Amino acid sequence: MSGLLLFALGFLCGAGLMLARRRGGEARDLTGPPRIAPPSAIRPPGQTQADASWTRVHINSETIEDTELLDLIRRGRKIEAIKRMRDLTGMRLAEAKNAVETLEQTLR
Repeated sequence: MSGLLLFALGFLCGAGLMLARRRGGEARDLTGPPRIAPPSAIRPPGQTQADASWTRVHINSETIEDTELLDLIRRGRKIEAIKRMRDLTGMRLAEAKNAVETLEQTLR
């Protein structure tokens, strides 16, 4: 009886993993730290924190030229800025939130 229970449990776990893989696309690595952009990767080279007139954002190797994103951050509309960041870059929620918070600190 316990063998049948173990078989059923294993089958359900395997089926769940297959559905998750099929639905999710790529698997995430949960063993290391989250992939977030450090402040130096977001601020353009040669720009200081006091200079808030730039409209080009560097995130890792990507360059984003989006005045709407920066305007949302300047107006304090953080949730909309996170949504915009995710639309532009395809980042996960936590990554986009960290990037927007870093940009927010940079623009102060």
